[in-house]
Amino acid sequence: MSNYDDPRWYEQQPEQGDTSVPSAQQPPYPVPIAQQPPYSNYNSYPSYQVPGNNGVPRQRMYPQEPLQLAPMQDRRRGRGFGQYVVLLALLVITFIGGWFGNQLYANSFNRSNLSQSYANLYQQAWTIVDRNYVDRKAVDYKQMSYKSIQAMLDVLHDKGHTRFLTPQDVQAENQQLSGIFTGIGIYLKQDPKTKDLIITSPIPGSPAEKAGFKHGDIIVAINGKSTSGKDIAGVSALIQGKAGTSVAITVRRPSAQKTLTINVVRAEISIPNVLMHYIAQDHIADIQIVQFASGVSNQLKDEITQAQKLGATRIILDLRENPGGYLQEAIDTTSEFVANGNVLLEQDSSGNRKSYAVNGHTVNTTSPIVVLVNADTASAAEIVSGSLQDNKRAVILGEKTFGTGTVLEEYPLADGSAILLGTSEWLTPNGHFIRDVGISPNISVKLTPNAIPLSPNDENAGNMTESQILSSGDAQLATAIHYLEKH
Repeated sequence: MSNYDDPRWYEQQPEQGDTSVPSAQQPPYPVPIAQQPPYSNYNSYPSYQVPGNNGVPRQRMYPQEPLQLAPMQDRRRGRGFGQYVVLLALLVITFIGGWFGNQLYANSFNRSNLSQSYANLYQQAWTIVDRNYVDRKAVDYKQMSYKSIQAMLDVLHDKGHTRFLTPQDVQAENQQLSGIFTGIGIYLKQDPKTKDLIITSPIPGSPAEKAGFKHGDIIVAINGKSTSGKDIAGVSALIQGKAGTSVAITVRRPSAQKTLTINVVRAEISIPNVLMHYIAQDHIADIQIVQFASGVSNQLKDEITQAQKLGATRIILDLRENPGGYLQEAIDTTSEFVANGNVLLEQDSSGNRKSYAVNGHTVNTTSPIVVLVNADTASAAEIVSGSLQDNKRAVILGEKTFGTGTVLEEYPLADGSAILLGTSEWLTPNGHFIRDVGISPNISVKLTPNAIPLSPNDENAGNMTESQILSSGDAQLATAIHYLEKH
């Protein structure tokens, strides 16, 4: 059982791990860069249990013990004629029995047999390397294990979801969704084509925001060391450090066509996962959910209540760049807007479906809602989008979402690492699959390549008027405002 509120959760994880270990393909959603242990190499880790709810150790599931392969025995001839005759008779009986068995059961080789056959094949390869490879210093059992597990999961093609977590990754995932971590406070994604490491936004109130990092900044060096060829995990390893220490980050800023180096001091950061800006002229509450971390639905309830006190009669729910989070938070969020019906359907490998109904704790079931989404809207954010769309509670505006639709179970391994495995799939209430398909908007609006999506934090910081918001270049937000003006 997972230590989360519901064992089936997304993630958002970041690509944290040894940079030499191949990472599962991840959606280009942002992840906070927090203090984490170095990932440049895997040294030996002490065996420990992964913390559970409220710090209670979680029971390990399926502890992994190395398979033992019996050593090869010398083949020796039998001695004496009698032994030879007996042996020959046994061989004849065995051959006849084997032949008939093969004829009877040749077509009954089931999945379990196949699984065991290839598990033995893998163990055979491991043993050959372990016993015979000449350069003993190069035989790194941890690397061999971790890379093998990751390669195994990559074959499943559960893009951005099913993946392997090192012990540090497990801690980072738990830390991130708790809402508190130590770092500089940026959301980062990697362009799948150019491999640029792009800051999507600094976390509000974070050292990164105070130091002047902007949306769209491209990281090119850390402490003078080039980040070329590195993934998010590699950059995280260079940025991480203790609170109170500084790091120099060089970025290329396309909007200003210049490169600059910014020194920033690391600190403990509390992530505000729900942000709100009230657009008084049209009585619109512009609310952004950054990720579906623990407690988000309660934070959303508070912001809606505050907005209504200010006079809000319409809502923009911004889920752009939202990588997901806890399933229960997605259910509770949808339930604040929908009085009756389902939030999602869950389908297992046999095709059996289970429905998840709203919880009855409504906050606002009447105000018109526009939900903003883009290609980086994933997982739990897609559940909310799809549910509000199918229940005809909101209009979805923007771009088709990422398409992350498997339900993850976390299976802890013996050394504190874990496998996040898709064990079933999410569907919208009307039965539309999310995996590899995503949620299609009712109103399709794309941003121009250089446009910067506005967040409520930007609007609050600049005391922006509605006129300034409309002329900011955020066509998706502007279209949402115009839509709500007519509805």
